[in-house]
Amino acid sequence: MKKVALFALGCATIFGASNIHAQEVSYVEDCSQGLTVNPMKSNWFITAQGGGNVLFSNHDTEAKFKNRIGATAGIYAGKWFTPVWGFRLGVSGMILRGATNNDGAFCDPHSSGFLGSTGETFYAERFAALGPKVELMLSLTNWLCGYNPSRVYNGVLHGGGGGYWTFSHKAEDHAWHNAHNRTLYANVGFQNNFSLNKHIDLFLDVEAAIMDLSLFDKMTDKKWNKNMTGVVSAEIGITYKFNKTEWSCPVTAVCPTWKYTDAEGDALVARLANADNRIKDLQRQLDDCLNRPQKDCECVNALATIYYPINVSTLSSREVTLVQSIARTMKANPDKKYILTGWADNYTGNDVINTRLRNERVNGVKACLLNAGVPESQIQTRIDANNLTDFGIKGAQFDRAVTIIEAN
Repeated sequence: MKKVALFALGCATIFGASNIHAQEVSYVEDCSQGLTVNPMKSNWFITAQGGGNVLFSNHDTEAKFKNRIGATAGIYAGKWFTPVWGFRLGVSGMILRGATNNDGAFCDPHSSGFLGSTGETFYAERFAALGPKVELMLSLTNWLCGYNPSRVYNGVLHGGGGGYWTFSHKAEDHAWHNAHNRTLYANVGFQNNFSLNKHIDLFLDVEAAIMDLSLFDKMTDKKWNKNMTGVVSAEIGITYKFNKTEWSCPVTAVCPTWKYTDAEGDALVARLANADNRIKDLQRQLDDCLNRPQKDCECVNALATIYYPINVSTLSSREVTLVQSIARTMKANPDKKYILTGWADNYTGNDVINTRLRNERVNGVKACLLNAGVPESQIQTRIDANNLTDFGIKGAQFDRAVTIIEAN
């Protein structure tokens, strides 16, 4: 026990000296462990963009390409919920140009007609569309390459849809008129973002959309001029990001590498040397104890040995369980007899007290065996005034016992 105590003291001395420096632990974000979700108020943005488009409907290829180029613009607000997923909601508007026949939904009969490749006469087509749009956004670079707040380029795939109100352009008054035609549309696009700083991005967006601009017969509510229309647009834009724009990483503790001063190092070495000397002394004492000649004692061939605390002669519940187990062995061998010997150490107390303890201990074990059903004829009791082990005062606890041996 002394050896263990001194070793613990040495360890406490070492760790106590270094405990002062443990208070210098710093805490840093470690993105290798993933990312934490930001509060709802973070990662919002607004976007404004504009550019040109090309119309692809029933007869647009009959017109010259330059006469099919229109304009596109939009303004949106959105939020990134993670570095990968977000959404945006806003308003999109387009001016579309192409070619159509004389019964087209947005035919301009006052324009100069021209012969198409089939010999049919076509007219200029020009109309506008305006309506809400909602989209999901997927950052492909953050998804495929991992989140990097210092990355300059980010590619974002976006897609969704919305609805348009259409307006026709009349050549006679050069004004826009409600075409009384509403349509739903779906779109998909790819946004090439270039970060100027943590709040502002410039981008180039390429997008394709499809919508149904067919006219309806008000009497039958059936389509009479089917017109599935596709639009491809290219836009440039700017995004402004509000509040916190970056994503936080889990915080981990970093223990600094402490460099001791010469005085601290010398003191630590001295403490280690002192602890080492104490451990060596304990080892020497243990070796001396193990090498000490021991007298022969009957505990070597004992069936069982029940130990007691100092000045105690009653059995604990654990020891009662042990004695009951021994009783089963005795009853299984009815032809054998057993000797119970009571012991007490001679290092504490006096002869009167120790004699009483020896008798009370051996009689208590005998009574427990009898209660467990062992015949009294199998049991002999006695006491011994010597030490059971004679390990010295440090081993006195091993001399407070009752031994049970098989009688010859």
